Amino acid sequence: MNMRMACRLSMPLLLLCASAGAAAASEGTFERTVPAQPRGVVEISNVAGSIEVSGWDRQEVSVHAELEGSVERVDVSSDDGRTTIKVVLSHSGHHGEAKLHVQIPKDSELDVSAVSADIQVGGVLGVQRLNAVSGDVNAEIAAADVDAKTVSGELRLKGHGQAARLHLSSVSGDVRLEHGGGDLEAGTVSGTMVLSLDAARSVRTRSTSGDLHFNGKLARGATFDASSVSGDLNVRAGADGGYAYEVSTFSGDISDCFDAKPERSGKYMPGSTLQGTRGEGAGHVHLKTMSGDIQLCDRP
Repeated sequence: MNMRMACRLSMPLLLLCASAGAAAASEGTFERTVPAQPRGVVEISNVAGSIEVSGWDRQEVSVHAELEGSVERVDVSSDDGRTTIKVVLSHSGHHGEAKLHVQIPKDSELDVSAVSADIQVGGVLGVQRLNAVSGDVNAEIAAADVDAKTVSGELRLKGHGQAARLHLSSVSGDVRLEHGGGDLEAGTVSGTMVLSLDAARSVRTRSTSGDLHFNGKLARGATFDASSVSGDLNVRAGADGGYAYEVSTFSGDISDCFDAKPERSGKYMPGSTLQGTRGEGAGHVHLKTMSGDIQLCDRP
């Protein structure tokens, strides 16, 4: 074989080897552990794939990632009580994804941002801020504030009845909360809200066409305010000391479990209202819709 022929054959081989090397660089696994403060801040961002976070007793953050497609790298840094984890895609690729498994000190403050990646959190006791565009958010919550938002994904949170300030919102995804406590503000445009609280100090919900299903107990003197345009409101709320209630709808129906009778809003006006007091009337419940139906019961 002469030199010219060898060069002709070597060029395709070199191109093939270069292509294989690029694929190996963008796919595979990533591992890194960095020191962290026990009550520091951990920030995680990922475009596509998944983010799984769990709390542990060590004063360090451990990152394991499974990389696919056009993921260029995973940046991990820790400085002055703040740990940052960021998945970086290559400039030429649009189809990369990373599956992140992150362990953090359990008392950390957690801030997660995702586009089309699902988020799952367990065993974290600090404040949580969880944001996704089209991914689902599943989180175990404790006695710390939680702010969880998604556009088209679902929010599913589970607590242990501990008091906290909870802010939950979605556009078209459903919002589900089990065994919450404290102060809750929840909203959705077209998703369904299924909420249960063991001891609520205040509840405020808003929806456009989504339904609300609430089952829980209100603390003494608590306030409950729910409104919807066309969605139904189904509220089963017991309360220490009872509550005064005001219920109104423009074109929907009102029903209750204590045989109170709704009245017309006015002689020449459409709509109906229901007002009264249960028990001592220590708390206050206000429910309002335009065209949705309303059901109210003072027993969870």
